[in-house]
Amino acid sequence: MEDKTELTAKNLKKRGFVPHIADKAEVNGLVSKIIGDVPCVIGSGGSMTLKELKTLFRLQDAGHKVYSYDTVSDEERDTMYQRAAQADWYVSSANAVTTSGDIVNIDGTANRVAPLIFGVPNVVYVIGSNKIVSDLAEAEDRIRNYTCHLNAVRLGKKTPCAVTGKCSYCNSPDCMCNVTTVVHHPTRLQKQVHVILVRDALGY
Repeated sequence: MEDKTELTAKNLKKRGFVPHIADKAEVNGLVSKIIGDVPCVIGSGGSMTLKELKTLFRLQDAGHKVYSYDTVSDEERDTMYQRAAQADWYVSSANAVTTSGDIVNIDGTANRVAPLIFGVPNVVYVIGSNKIVSDLAEAEDRIRNYTCHLNAVRLGKKTPCAVTGKCSYCNSPDCMCNVTTVVHHPTRLQKQVHVILVRDALGY
């Protein structure tokens, strides 16, 4: 897996991303170093990886304003998506990354993928080694038949995959596979897109 991680980092760099390789214990310190000490606004979508690492709470404790499910009050939730999408930085994981350097996500509401590709100038991805795949076909298979099933069960969604564990390309109102994004390169409007590849398995 170390060879795969290094290959992925090498190809991400060729595509214009700023790659890093870190151990699990090093991630929060690295994220803080990348963002810096000057207080700023940070947005984030749902992420079991960041939740496991407590990354967003670390950033909040450092004086940054963080808009995410875990850090805002109930009163702020209605405007959380908009404020997160207008942040200085967006911190997220990804559902998969290919060894050639494509970053792949599938979303239900697109509140996570939209800021990752437009609007927020600086992005930090934190991606566990378990999410590194060979190609786009493997990425989609992994997300639809593994990640979405686990999230559907966790969130109590009434989708076929929550029961069968396999994607049926359903039309359920609870479907979480509404938007698929593949980021090949940072966009021209983005200043910095850092990708931290973690040697450990994290999230779904």
